[in-house]
Amino acid sequence: MVAHFAAVAFTGFMIYTAWPGSSLFSWHPTLMTIAMCLLMYEAITVFSPSSSLIVSWQRSTKANIHGYMMAASMCAAIGGFLVIFYNKQLNNKDHFTTWHGTMGLITLLWACAQSVGGLLLKYNGLIRSWNIRLVDMKLYHATSGLCAFTLVSVTIVLALFSDWFTGVATGTTWWGIFALLGCLSLTVMQQITTAYLPQSRVKPKPITSKQGKRRHTKKDQ
Repeated sequence: MVAHFAAVAFTGFMIYTAWPGSSLFSWHPTLMTIAMCLLMYEAITVFSPSSSLIVSWQRSTKANIHGYMMAASMCAAIGGFLVIFYNKQLNNKDHFTTWHGTMGLITLLWACAQSVGGLLLKYNGLIRSWNIRLVDMKLYHATSGLCAFTLVSVTIVLALFSDWFTGVATGTTWWGIFALLGCLSLTVMQQITTAYLPQSRVKPKPITSKQGKRRHTKKDQ
């Protein structure tokens, strides 16, 4: 529940700070935060055995909810991207001149590719001829999702250093927002690595009856 509180608190603070509707730019941080830190985060934690709000539901139902939330996340993210692109056009400013802008574009493109991968995973019959095992597809999708949320986190951290945000949040408030973002990132990382990355433990081989007889014979001699 702490992680969900962090997601809602972070999103709520950004919306309150941006005050959507006060300007065209205000819709950029609003839509992007809702897309990446609320919808995408909640879509990922749907499968978490410790953080999911619907842990007892069937996995097929969770998968559908995950898909719907990711679709809504991508719509909001594309909307936020179009807003900032149009706002710079109106003000005759160059595009992607900052690290935040460049990483934001990379993150959006990666998220779009990740969404396509999710569709292929759901409708895996379309790529049956590729001879890729379903379990491998799930691993690839989860690993790519971890990379996507890592890019999201880096992009938002860069946004925290922007002139706009440092002008409205300083000192303890800034560090508090940074801590909330860290909580979200660590939760996603822990969930995906625990659920999908292979275990490094090597299981001991069981002793067969033949091996037991051989050891017994040598001992008798």
